[in-house]
Amino acid sequence: MSRAIPLIALRTFVEVCKVGSMKRAADHLCVSPAAISQQIKGLEDQIGKRLFERDAKGIQLTASGRSLFDELSDTFDVIEKAWSGAALKQPRQTRLVISTTSTIASSWLIPALSDFKERCPTIEISIQICNGLSDLKHGHVDISIQREMATSPDNHATRLWSSYLIPVCSPNLLNKQRSIDSPQDCLTYPLLQDTERNYWKVWMNAFGMGNRKIIQGSSYGDESLLISAACAGQGIALVNSVFASEALRSKRLVQVTNATAELKFDYFVYCANERREEWAIVEFMKWAVQQAGKTAKGHVREVDGASKVA
Repeated sequence: MSRAIPLIALRTFVEVCKVGSMKRAADHLCVSPAAISQQIKGLEDQIGKRLFERDAKGIQLTASGRSLFDELSDTFDVIEKAWSGAALKQPRQTRLVISTTSTIASSWLIPALSDFKERCPTIEISIQICNGLSDLKHGHVDISIQREMATSPDNHATRLWSSYLIPVCSPNLLNKQRSIDSPQDCLTYPLLQDTERNYWKVWMNAFGMGNRKIIQGSSYGDESLLISAACAGQGIALVNSVFASEALRSKRLVQVTNATAELKFDYFVYCANERREEWAIVEFMKWAVQQAGKTAKGHVREVDGASKVA
């Protein structure tokens, strides 16, 4: 009996060859770079030959790798064309239930959804607000977008962005007599606080400063409220750079200094492992990763050379 063909590993190999990078292939296939490396290593173990060599420019195909790619590339192109044709002949209307926080929904997801609707007009999105990871295997939620948290082996997670704090305020608040030339100058303005009054302490400590005023000021239990307060001219707020992006783009907020501080947690998009190949979930997760890449502008932390997956 012939051995089973490792189709997933072969598809992964072809994608790496096409884009020339395991990280870019991971983004295209909506998995982690570590998963890509594992698939390639498994393929090399099965055939007993190295497929890639690493050099200063990145990865390069070996002679064996080039031969295999030449044999496979046209085959997978034919498969993709046949599948695309079949999908176009049978448009499918479906609905995805997305669970996330009010901040992620209002500051990132909803402003970007028109792009997803243009890309996938047959997928309806239903957004539900939840501050924890939903039961994706047994519940009614299809996808969850949350900050990094412990998850079960039943879930698949792909990182979207890392957390970086930036100081923002309404352009109407800035006073020419009190210019902000350094992080310390922020203390001459009212400071808006997160609910734990922690952001300003983290930010100031990153620049070797401490001040009692750091813990003073009105606090808000949700980062979207913090952004709203800043837009209303109530003070300077420290917020996740991704959450502030829409308000910065529309000029309702300005970033008062380029000084940023990193928080030690990331944001992920989750789905049930057993459903990760469903077409609608694949399309949404692929879009979410690409959209996050545009918004985060490189704010994705490297963990042991690969994007971390929960």
